Order: sequence, then structure tokens, then C-alpha cells
Amino acid sequence: RQMFVYPAIGGIIGVAAEKENQGEVLWLNSDWNHAVVSPSAVCMPDGKIFLTAGYGAGSMVIQLSENDGVFSTEVIDEYKPAKGLACEQQTPIYWDGHLFGIQPKDAAALRNQFICVDPVDCKQVVWTSGKTNRFGLGPYIFADGKFYLLNDDATLNIIKASTTSFELLDQYRLIEGHDAWAPIAIADGFMLMRDSKKMMCLNMRK
Repeated sequence: RQMFVYPAIGGIIGVAAEKENQGEVLWLNSDWNHAVVSPSAVCMPDGKIFLTAGYGAGSMVIQLSENDGVFSTEVIDEYKPAKGLACEQQTPIYWDGHLFGIQPKDAAALRNQFICVDPVDCKQVVWTSGKTNRFGLGPYIFADGKFYLLNDDATLNIIKASTTSFELLDQYRLIEGHDAWAPIAIADGFMLMRDSKKMMCLNMRK
């Protein structure tokens, strides 16, 4: 079934996306229940769904199953921010069989670092950006074999997409920015990003 998966205050829900059944509630899990939920759910190929939120919520992984058209969910892991991948503002990225995201400020030694984990066990950290590369709540996006990550202060970081190590390819402060937290968008060779007061458009074709 094609479906929308939406984590909200009070639980996570699966809603039919097909034209003939659009809007039908397929399943609901109320184990995930937090006061502030910014990141979207990350749906992985094996039916696992990764959920995360800020303000100490940490993360949860649920298994979605189907039997004769009836869906069910089971919590297979849950942990606090210092124990594995957790994100406060942005949605983690699933790429090449791994999950990538920025740790929240309450993630102990890994706070605000960009990390890569094995989604089979999201507490198993493969690599981190290190204590000298911390990124706040800034957004990130994957394109052309690279992660583009914007710091809180509007410094654009270009990171090599890798499942073995962290490699910072380049960085440049675009403006004297503040609270650059909004998601990045790429369309037709242009990258759009903003801080709390200004929007920027970069021509990526050059």
C-alpha cells in the first residue's frame, strides 16, 4: 500500500495515499507521544520506521507489518538522545543503508555533531563529525553525492557522502546569519535556504 506516515502529538499514523482510498486511516501507534515533534518519520525499506524529536524525547524505532491487509506496529527500540541517533529540528536522511543526522544539544559528548549510524541498531555510531565540527539545529540535504549542511549562523558546509568516515569538503559563511534552521530546498539547479530574516538562492549549475 502507498501511504503517508505522519508523526504528530499523540502518536504516529499511516494514511492511505492511493486515489481510491485516499485519507483512509491504515494504522495508528500511540507509543510515540511527545509534546514537540519537528522531524518527519523516516521510512526504511524493511518496514522499520525511525522516529525522533527534541526536548529530551530521543528516538524510537517501530516495525510496520501487514497480514491479509491488516497493518500492525511494534516498538523494537527506544532510547534517550545520548544513547544513539536523535534529532531535534531536522529529519534524518536514509542513504546507502545508513541514517545521518545532527545530534541535539542534550546528546552529551555528541551534541550538535553530524553523525552516521547503522539503522539495524541506531545506537551503533559509524562516524561523527567530531567535537570541532558542531552544527547546531541547522538543516541538511543530500544531492550529487554530498550532504549540504547549514550551520545556525548560515555557514554552508559541504560534506562527502560516506558510510565509512566524515570528510568536510568545503565551507563558506554566506551571510551574518542567525537561527538558520529552515529546511533547504533544491530545484532546477538552484538551492534555497534562509535564516530567521533573510532568504538566499545559490546557483549550483556553475
